[in-house]
Amino acid sequence: MSSAVVPAPDSGAVATPWSRVQRLLPLGFSLLITLAAAPLAIFITQQIGEIGEYGILAYPILFVVQALVSATIFLPAPGVAVAAAAGTVLDPLWAGIVAGLGSATGELIGYLLGYYGRRAVPTDTSRLWRLAERGFRRWGFIALIVLASIPNPVFDALGILAGSLRYPLGRFWLATAAGKILKFLSITYLSSFVSIWLLVK
Repeated sequence: MSSAVVPAPDSGAVATPWSRVQRLLPLGFSLLITLAAAPLAIFITQQIGEIGEYGILAYPILFVVQALVSATIFLPAPGVAVAAAAGTVLDPLWAGIVAGLGSATGELIGYLLGYYGRRAVPTDTSRLWRLAERGFRRWGFIALIVLASIPNPVFDALGILAGSLRYPLGRFWLATAAGKILKFLSITYLSSFVSIWLLVK
């Protein structure tokens, strides 16, 4: 009996046009949400009027608006203005917490964009990429909290980086939520104090 070794079949899947489309579909879906979220957030904020008129429903509305605002990657949206307005008519503590949770949820769009964008264009073989991944896993949680707690346009890029580096989704959302809550608490309390001061004056 021959002892020749039979070569194993190639385990790599043959790329087909449909498989490429399947890999790009989530990326396209994330971009579509991004493009749709900005005008939708602006439309809702223009239609809701005085948010305090909605009673207990004001908090879910605030959550949805902030989620939509944060889903607008690199596009301006009135998130801070909505939170400031909410702080003048709602409990600033709960308004800040709800706004922060909604904003952190909206930032998942940037994370998913980075996650599936890397899938469409793999970069695992890059040594620099592997170094960035190790650094982000070590310091990413703190960096996310700090940068989420201050108004800045680079957080969208950080979310995309976190997704592309496969940073754990739960840790990304938790750190982002902590930073966003701190940011929006400062905004809601400041607007509340200013409104009270103006009334007293």
